[in-house]
Amino acid sequence: MVDTTVSVTRVLVPLDASDWARQVLDPAVRIARASGCPMELVTVYDPVRGNWAQDLDELADGLPHDDIDVSVVGAGWPGDVIAGMAGEQRGTLLCMSALHRDELARLVLGSVSAHVLRAAEEPVLLVGPGHRAEDAPERYRRLVVCLDGSTRSESALTAARAWGRDFGLELELVHVADPTRSDVERERLHARLTGVADELSGSTVPTTATLLTGDNPAEAIAELLGERPDALALTASHGRTGFTRLLLGGVTAELLTRSPCPVLVSPTSD
Repeated sequence: MVDTTVSVTRVLVPLDASDWARQVLDPAVRIARASGCPMELVTVYDPVRGNWAQDLDELADGLPHDDIDVSVVGAGWPGDVIAGMAGEQRGTLLCMSALHRDELARLVLGSVSAHVLRAAEEPVLLVGPGHRAEDAPERYRRLVVCLDGSTRSESALTAARAWGRDFGLELELVHVADPTRSDVERERLHARLTGVADELSGSTVPTTATLLTGDNPAEAIAELLGERPDALALTASHGRTGFTRLLLGGVTAELLTRSPCPVLVSPTSD
Protein backbone atom coordinates (compact mmCIF):
# COMPACT_ATOMS: atom_id res chain seq x y z
CA MET A 1 0.00 0.00 0.00
CA VAL A 2 1.52 3.31 -1.11
CA ASP A 3 1.78 5.84 1.73
CA THR A 4 3.00 9.34 0.93
CA THR A 5 1.83 11.00 4.16
CA VAL A 6 4.38 9.67 6.68
CA SER A 7 6.93 12.09 8.13
CA VAL A 8 10.59 11.44 7.33
CA THR A 9 12.05 9.37 10.17
CA ARG A 10 15.28 8.18 8.51
CA VAL A 11 17.34 9.16 5.47
CA LEU A 12 18.84 6.14 3.69
CA VAL A 13 21.62 6.65 1.12
CA PRO A 14 22.86 3.64 -0.88
CA LEU A 15 26.39 4.04 -2.25
CA ASP A 16 28.78 2.11 -4.46
CA ALA A 17 32.32 2.78 -5.64
CA SER A 18 31.34 5.47 -8.15
CA ASP A 19 31.75 9.20 -7.59
CA TRP A 20 28.37 9.96 -9.17
CA ALA A 21 26.54 7.96 -6.49
CA ARG A 22 27.81 10.48 -3.92
CA GLN A 23 26.21 13.46 -5.64
CA VAL A 24 23.10 12.86 -3.53
CA LEU A 25 24.92 13.22 -0.20
CA ASP A 26 24.60 17.00 0.03
CA PRO A 27 20.79 17.18 -0.32
CA ALA A 28 20.42 14.05 1.84
CA VAL A 29 22.35 15.71 4.67
CA ARG A 30 20.32 18.90 4.37
CA ILE A 31 17.06 16.99 4.65
CA ALA A 32 18.31 14.88 7.57
CA ARG A 33 19.38 18.00 9.44
CA ALA A 34 16.12 19.81 8.72
CA SER A 35 14.06 16.85 9.95
CA GLY A 36 16.36 16.06 12.88
CA CYS A 37 16.37 12.40 11.89
CA PRO A 38 19.21 9.88 11.59
CA MET A 39 20.96 9.19 8.32
CA GLU A 40 22.31 5.82 7.19
CA LEU A 41 24.89 5.13 4.50
CA VAL A 42 24.72 1.63 3.06
CA THR A 43 26.76 -0.37 0.58
CA VAL A 44 26.60 -3.99 -0.54
CA TYR A 45 29.91 -5.85 -0.39
CA ASP A 46 31.01 -6.84 -3.88
CA PRO A 47 34.41 -8.57 -3.78
CA VAL A 48 34.18 -9.73 -7.40
CA ARG A 49 33.68 -6.41 -9.18
CA GLY A 50 34.82 -4.20 -6.30
CA ASN A 51 31.80 -1.97 -6.88
CA TRP A 52 31.15 -1.11 -3.25
CA ALA A 53 31.97 1.90 -1.08
CA GLN A 54 34.97 0.92 0.99
CA ASP A 55 35.32 4.17 2.98
CA LEU A 56 31.89 4.64 4.57
CA ASP A 57 33.22 5.38 8.06
CA GLU A 58 35.60 8.04 6.78
CA LEU A 59 32.88 9.45 4.55
CA ALA A 60 30.37 9.63 7.41
CA ASP A 61 32.90 11.38 9.66
CA GLY A 62 33.30 14.12 7.07
CA LEU A 63 29.60 14.92 6.68
CA PRO A 64 28.03 17.81 8.65
CA HIS A 65 25.48 15.72 10.55
CA ASP A 66 25.89 14.20 14.00
CA ASP A 67 23.63 11.17 13.62
CA ILE A 68 24.97 8.97 10.81
CA ASP A 69 25.17 5.18 10.80
CA VAL A 70 26.98 3.06 8.24
CA SER A 71 26.06 -0.43 7.04
CA VAL A 72 28.06 -2.83 4.90
CA VAL A 73 25.80 -5.68 3.80
CA GLY A 74 27.75 -8.87 3.24
CA ALA A 75 25.71 -10.46 0.47
CA GLY A 76 22.72 -10.07 -1.80
CA TRP A 77 21.70 -8.23 -4.92
CA PRO A 78 21.82 -4.48 -4.14
CA GLY A 79 18.32 -3.87 -5.49
CA ASP A 80 16.75 -6.36 -3.08
CA VAL A 81 18.94 -5.24 -0.17
CA ILE A 82 18.15 -1.54 -0.59
CA ALA A 83 14.43 -2.07 -1.18
CA GLY A 84 14.29 -4.31 1.90
CA MET A 85 16.08 -1.78 4.09
CA ALA A 86 13.83 1.04 2.87
CA GLY A 87 10.77 -1.00 3.76
CA GLU A 88 11.95 -1.84 7.29
CA GLN A 89 10.99 1.52 8.77
CA ARG A 90 8.07 3.75 7.87
CA GLY A 91 9.15 7.25 6.98
CA THR A 92 12.43 6.17 5.36
CA LEU A 93 13.48 8.62 2.66
CA LEU A 94 15.62 6.83 0.11
CA CYS A 95 18.08 9.17 -1.63
CA MET A 96 19.83 8.09 -4.82
CA SER A 97 21.78 9.51 -7.74
CA ALA A 98 20.45 8.83 -11.23
CA LEU A 99 23.18 10.02 -13.55
CA HIS A 100 23.33 7.49 -16.40
CA ARG A 101 22.43 8.67 -19.92
CA ASP A 102 21.85 6.76 -23.13
CA GLU A 103 23.17 7.62 -26.59
CA LEU A 104 20.42 10.24 -26.95
CA ALA A 105 21.42 11.93 -23.65
CA ARG A 106 18.23 10.68 -21.97
CA LEU A 107 18.21 9.47 -18.40
CA VAL A 108 18.52 5.70 -18.02
CA LEU A 109 18.04 4.17 -14.58
CA GLY A 110 20.27 1.26 -13.68
CA SER A 111 18.64 -2.03 -12.77
CA VAL A 112 19.11 -1.38 -9.04
CA SER A 113 17.56 2.12 -9.12
CA ALA A 114 14.64 0.96 -11.27
CA HIS A 115 13.94 -1.99 -8.95
CA VAL A 116 14.02 0.22 -5.86
CA LEU A 117 11.67 2.77 -7.44
CA ARG A 118 9.22 0.03 -8.43
CA ALA A 119 9.22 -1.29 -4.86
CA ALA A 120 8.99 2.12 -3.17
CA GLU A 121 5.97 2.79 -0.96
CA GLU A 122 7.07 6.32 -0.07
CA PRO A 123 8.68 9.20 -2.01
CA VAL A 124 12.25 8.71 -3.25
CA LEU A 125 14.70 11.60 -3.69
CA LEU A 126 16.69 11.49 -6.92
CA VAL A 127 19.54 13.67 -8.11
CA GLY A 128 20.06 13.76 -11.86
CA PRO A 129 22.88 14.87 -14.16
CA GLY A 130 21.61 18.47 -14.23
CA HIS A 131 21.93 18.92 -10.46
CA ARG A 132 23.99 21.97 -9.46
CA ALA A 133 25.44 21.30 -6.02
CA GLU A 134 27.16 24.69 -5.99
CA ASP A 135 23.75 26.42 -5.95
CA ALA A 136 22.35 24.38 -3.04
CA PRO A 137 20.77 26.48 -0.29
CA GLU A 138 21.49 26.23 3.43
CA ARG A 139 18.00 24.75 3.71
CA TYR A 140 15.18 24.07 1.29
CA ARG A 141 12.29 26.53 1.54
CA ARG A 142 10.09 25.70 -1.46
CA LEU A 143 8.61 22.59 -3.05
CA VAL A 144 7.74 22.90 -6.74
CA VAL A 145 4.94 20.39 -7.36
CA CYS A 146 4.70 19.28 -10.99
CA LEU A 147 1.12 18.45 -12.00
CA ASP A 148 0.00 17.04 -15.34
CA GLY A 149 -3.74 16.91 -14.72
CA SER A 150 -3.84 13.10 -14.55
CA THR A 151 -4.98 10.94 -11.64
CA ARG A 152 -1.31 10.74 -10.58
CA SER A 153 -1.49 14.39 -9.58
CA GLU A 154 -3.46 13.42 -6.47
CA SER A 155 -0.53 11.31 -5.25
CA ALA A 156 1.82 14.24 -5.81
CA LEU A 157 -0.48 16.61 -3.93
CA THR A 158 -0.79 14.24 -0.97
CA ALA A 159 2.99 13.95 -0.69
CA ALA A 160 3.42 17.69 -1.19
CA ARG A 161 1.02 18.48 1.64
CA ALA A 162 3.00 16.22 4.01
CA TRP A 163 6.37 17.72 3.00
CA GLY A 164 5.06 21.26 3.27
CA ARG A 165 3.75 20.51 6.75
CA ASP A 166 6.83 18.68 8.05
CA PHE A 167 9.55 20.90 6.58
CA GLY A 168 7.81 24.27 6.58
CA LEU A 169 8.05 24.48 2.79
CA GLU A 170 6.04 26.83 0.62
CA LEU A 171 4.35 24.85 -2.13
CA GLU A 172 4.27 26.03 -5.73
CA LEU A 173 1.87 24.09 -7.96
CA VAL A 174 3.09 24.07 -11.56
CA HIS A 175 1.37 22.97 -14.74
CA VAL A 176 2.68 23.42 -18.28
CA ALA A 177 -0.04 24.23 -20.81
CA ASP A 178 0.26 23.33 -24.46
CA PRO A 179 0.91 26.52 -26.49
CA THR A 180 -1.89 25.56 -28.88
CA ARG A 181 -4.49 26.10 -26.14
CA SER A 182 -6.57 29.23 -26.42
CA ASP A 183 -6.35 32.11 -23.97
CA VAL A 184 -9.71 31.08 -22.52
CA GLU A 185 -8.51 27.50 -21.94
CA ARG A 186 -5.34 28.72 -20.27
CA GLU A 187 -7.36 31.02 -18.02
CA ARG A 188 -9.52 28.06 -16.99
CA LEU A 189 -6.44 25.95 -16.28
CA HIS A 190 -4.93 28.71 -14.17
CA ALA A 191 -8.20 29.19 -12.26
CA ARG A 192 -8.37 25.45 -11.55
CA LEU A 193 -4.74 25.40 -10.40
CA THR A 194 -5.30 28.46 -8.22
CA GLY A 195 -8.34 26.80 -6.65
CA VAL A 196 -6.26 23.80 -5.60
CA ALA A 197 -3.58 26.15 -4.24
CA ASP A 198 -6.17 28.05 -2.21
CA GLU A 199 -7.45 24.77 -0.71
CA LEU A 200 -3.93 23.81 0.36
CA SER A 201 -3.27 27.27 1.78
CA GLY A 202 -6.42 26.87 3.83
CA SER A 203 -4.86 23.80 5.45
CA THR A 204 -1.99 25.99 6.76
CA VAL A 205 0.45 25.07 3.97
CA PRO A 206 1.26 28.30 2.03
CA THR A 207 0.69 27.51 -1.65
CA THR A 208 0.89 29.42 -4.92
CA ALA A 209 0.03 28.44 -8.49
CA THR A 210 2.14 28.90 -11.62
CA LEU A 211 0.91 28.14 -15.12
CA LEU A 212 3.66 27.84 -17.69
CA THR A 213 3.27 27.51 -21.45
CA GLY A 214 5.49 25.39 -23.67
CA ASP A 215 5.69 22.37 -25.92
CA ASN A 216 8.40 20.79 -23.73
CA PRO A 217 7.11 20.57 -20.12
CA ALA A 218 10.38 19.26 -18.68
CA GLU A 219 12.37 22.10 -20.21
CA ALA A 220 9.88 24.71 -18.99
CA ILE A 221 9.89 23.33 -15.43
CA ALA A 222 13.69 23.00 -15.38
CA GLU A 223 14.00 26.66 -16.39
CA LEU A 224 11.65 27.62 -13.57
CA LEU A 225 13.67 25.55 -11.11
CA GLY A 226 16.77 27.40 -12.24
CA GLU A 227 15.09 30.52 -10.82
CA ARG A 228 14.28 28.72 -7.54
CA PRO A 229 17.66 27.83 -5.98
CA ASP A 230 15.99 27.11 -2.62
CA ALA A 231 13.61 24.51 -4.08
CA LEU A 232 13.03 20.82 -4.32
CA ALA A 233 10.82 19.48 -7.11
CA LEU A 234 8.14 16.81 -6.69
CA THR A 235 6.44 14.66 -9.29
CA ALA A 236 4.63 11.33 -9.41
CA SER A 237 5.88 8.07 -10.91
CA HIS A 238 3.88 6.19 -13.54
CA GLY A 239 3.42 3.07 -11.42
CA ARG A 240 5.51 -0.08 -11.44
CA THR A 241 6.43 -0.66 -15.08
CA GLY A 242 9.99 -1.49 -16.03
CA PHE A 243 11.63 0.89 -18.49
CA THR A 244 12.83 4.27 -17.25
CA ARG A 245 10.49 6.38 -19.38
CA LEU A 246 7.53 4.15 -18.48
CA LEU A 247 8.34 3.93 -14.78
CA LEU A 248 8.99 7.65 -14.38
CA GLY A 249 7.12 8.98 -17.38
CA GLY A 250 8.84 10.80 -20.23
CA VAL A 251 8.48 14.26 -18.65
CA THR A 252 9.85 13.17 -15.26
CA ALA A 253 12.75 11.30 -16.86
CA GLU A 254 13.68 14.37 -18.89
CA LEU A 255 13.14 16.65 -15.89
CA LEU A 256 15.61 14.57 -13.89
CA THR A 257 18.12 14.98 -16.71
CA ARG A 258 17.68 18.76 -16.75
CA SER A 259 16.73 19.74 -13.18
CA PRO A 260 19.31 21.79 -11.25
CA CYS A 261 17.71 20.69 -7.97
CA PRO A 262 16.82 17.29 -6.43
CA VAL A 263 13.53 15.70 -7.50
CA LEU A 264 11.19 13.81 -5.18
CA VAL A 265 9.37 11.02 -7.01
CA SER A 266 6.11 10.06 -5.30
CA PRO A 267 4.90 6.49 -5.95
CA THR A 268 1.43 5.81 -7.30
CA SER A 269 -0.76 2.74 -7.03
CA ASP A 270 -1.16 2.42 -10.82
